Amino acid sequence: MEKITPETYIKMNEEFIEDDLAFRIVVPTQEEIDKWQALPQIQHPEPKPVDMIAEQWEAIGIYTMEERMAYIKNNEKRK
Repeated sequence: MEKITPETYIKMNEEFIEDDLAFRIVVPTQEEIDKWQALPQIQHPEPKPVDMIAEQWEAIGIYTMEERMAYIKNNEKRK
């Protein structure tokens, strides 16, 4: 991994200008960067996966694949 330096932030600001983006980053000192990098890393737990499609089926009372296929077959003609 490349070491982060104030030059890193200066280059990002130059890219923002080239891309005509309306924001800039305050360029920190190397001391501020080193202090920030020395902080302990926060470990976030992996979020529980959610099957939103299954939730929608369950919301209308359909739980199995067989029920889903029957629902689709019975409702195709309505399109």
